[in-house]
Amino acid sequence: MIEGKARRKGGDRRREIVAAALRCLERVGYAQLTARKIAAEAQMSLGHISYHFSGMDEVLAEAYLLAAQRLETAADAKIQMPGATPAERLEAFLKVGFADEFLSLPHLRTRIDLWSAALTHTAIAEAERGLYDRYRAQLDRLLHQVSDPWKSDRIPMVSDLIMATLDGLWLDWMRRRDPQAVQNGLEALVLFARLRLGGA
Repeated sequence: MIEGKARRKGGDRRREIVAAALRCLERVGYAQLTARKIAAEAQMSLGHISYHFSGMDEVLAEAYLLAAQRLETAADAKIQMPGATPAERLEAFLKVGFADEFLSLPHLRTRIDLWSAALTHTAIAEAERGLYDRYRAQLDRLLHQVSDPWKSDRIPMVSDLIMATLDGLWLDWMRRRDPQAVQNGLEALVLFARLRLGGA
């Protein structure tokens, strides 16, 4: 017990609070989330939250970033494929978001809750926009590798279609839970990118 307390004192309390907020979001959802529940989950007093954060919006914005970091870390690991074609790297990148850990109902509910919260909370909206922009920039880099150089002007259109389709596939998964439909959708996106951009 003493050893655990000593470890916590030296740790990053902000990160502990954010991780606790993410666990609470996954368990109870945004509508039932309170600072008190986060503090209890983090095994801290409410005062720690108000000391480290300006308010719940900031806590939730950082929880959004933490959830996305996990996805980005997984995506970065997947596209390191020596000897893979650009299309294979693109497909691996797209599939990461549909791995089991990211298709769990608690994770998907958290994503939808945070998307909804972004409509009315500036800090959460800024976090969501930054994450979207980073994901899109990585997607565009992969599409440039797939594309013939003289067709690179088509990349924004292909990227728009992929981003919209990915959102649709997540929502469809929540309704039907059909892994074959997800697989078909992802393969169709890679095929479309190859056909439209003319690359490997």
